[in-house]
Amino acid sequence: MGVGRCHMDDLSARDRAHLAALESTFPGWRITVRDGVWLAIRHDPPTDAQRDLGLQHRLTRPDPIELVHALSDQLGILAQIGAA
Repeated sequence: MGVGRCHMDDLSARDRAHLAALESTFPGWRITVRDGVWLAIRHDPPTDAQRDLGLQHRLTRPDPIELVHALSDQLGILAQIGAA
């Protein structure tokens, strides 16, 4: 699953629920929590052209809510370029 380098036991029940929701909502990204920081890494790195439009390969946010906002912004970029 997407926990990666984080131990599930280290996450609160709420964070585990957030992680599960993020993984199912954003399947194109590997979601992890490391040292309390929420990370999302795209399975397919963006092309140079996509990167020029603001698509990122890796997102780091302090909490799951901010990560949702950032991932939603990334989906918006993909939708604009017809890649969503």
